[in-house]
Amino acid sequence: MSILWFLLIISISIFVHELGHYLAARVQGVGVKNFGVGFGPTLLKFDRWGTTFRLNAIPLGGYAEIEGMMPGDTHGYARLSGLGKFFILVAGVVMNLLLAWGVLGALSSIQGIPQTQAAVTEVLPGSLAEQAGFKVGDRILSLNGVKLESYDQVTRFRQTPGEKVFVVLRDGVETTVRFNWDNTQTRLGIVYRPEITGYTRINFFQGFARAVRETVVAVPRFVQEFVGSIARILSGQQAQGVAGPVGIVNITGQAAQQGLGTLLGLLAAINLSLAVFNLLPIPGLDGGRILVLVVNGLSGGRIKPELEARLAYGGFLFLILLIVLVTINDIRNLSGG
Repeated sequence: MSILWFLLIISISIFVHELGHYLAARVQGVGVKNFGVGFGPTLLKFDRWGTTFRLNAIPLGGYAEIEGMMPGDTHGYARLSGLGKFFILVAGVVMNLLLAWGVLGALSSIQGIPQTQAAVTEVLPGSLAEQAGFKVGDRILSLNGVKLESYDQVTRFRQTPGEKVFVVLRDGVETTVRFNWDNTQTRLGIVYRPEITGYTRINFFQGFARAVRETVVAVPRFVQEFVGSIARILSGQQAQGVAGPVGIVNITGQAAQQGLGTLLGLLAAINLSLAVFNLLPIPGLDGGRILVLVVNGLSGGRIKPELEARLAYGGFLFLILLIVLVTINDIRNLSGG
């Protein structure tokens, strides 16, 4: 069941992203030959408005084949101004952000903003966590005197070396757990899950605005943690700041146990992550294409379409390698935090 929820959430996220590119092209009079969610064998296909829409068997990607984006083209996308091209390139990210903010706004008004804490479900034998005194059933309340607002903030102890002081709730009594983190360890050695402690309800527009503010604040930290995690993975180390398909399936399974509200929250989180990730200046991603567009605008077109195509292909190969390495990292993380 976790895999089915994962496929549904990923498919929705990809569909919304590609829909943004599609709509941005069509409103400017640019045709879209093909619109697809997923790769591999086609399960469903139909033609509408000059576009062939496809639902494919492997829902781990998507595409909107916009006319005029191939090297040497002089029509469609190629004839647009720089601003028009930017509108098409950024539209997918904008759609992911709008979906995420809308979902979070709706959840804030209907269910309320969840207050969560991390509940320890396993302490690995011989680990640093066992030596420090963590116990199964501990509810983690704070780190170095700062209250943790949600369970996913537990990993903040990895950001800097030094003494770490967790306050946990154990059998109704607050207990202190201390250990030293010197950034040479690969894991702490705890497995934990989110536990909702309550909700605070606000209206939709307040929730939407809150989601926007928190996104702006979180982006620099997200990029820093993502880049740091990728650097550790590429160097052969374990990282917990990033999740691939296996990790997301596991997270989805945990969210499904919490109910529909938690699944919708996960949908919002994945769309926020997808938006930020796509803006990274990596060839093949929207951010890479936007960077090329800006450089060409400032330099008078020094990056030719042929070179951009080669860069995009290299970026695609890098992303495939990254998915493989992140998946391996997911499997390692499932054995302990």
